[in-house]
Amino acid sequence: MSQLDFFNDNTIEDLCEDGLVCIKCDIRQPIQNFQQMSYTKTGDAEIKRTCKSCQKGHRQVIAELRKTNVYPQEASYQCPICTRTIDEVNKYGQKLLGTWVLDHCHDTNTFRGYICKHCNDGLGGFRDDLTTVKNAVKYLEEHKEKLNETDT
Repeated sequence: MSQLDFFNDNTIEDLCEDGLVCIKCDIRQPIQNFQQMSYTKTGDAEIKRTCKSCQKGHRQVIAELRKTNVYPQEASYQCPICTRTIDEVNKYGQKLLGTWVLDHCHDTNTFRGYICKHCNDGLGGFRDDLTTVKNAVKYLEEHKEKLNETDT
């Protein structure tokens, strides 16, 4: 069952008549304060869980950080996490992978550096939480140990 099937019997407004809580500001707001997306190819629908006000604020933070932190121009620049150059990251010519991503702390809005999209997505997936990152490292190490045990 796709999300759209769920919406066919109910409008988005009916499902969220008391509003939604923004995942950034934690404030319950009317559904109109959230971006509503529909995907015509799959027929799915989605409501973004960050309110429009928080999205606008985030865009402004990024714009300010870009003004004060120079984009890496040298071809030898490497992602500080995976150590790949932009040519290595973008070896298949995908548009989104062909530029460095401005990385910043979402709690303090401070600049951390420019990294590749893969590493930025990874950090975002872990919500910049060090405990989660450490757990991921531990998980990978344990898995590698298990694989080594089966090889012997």
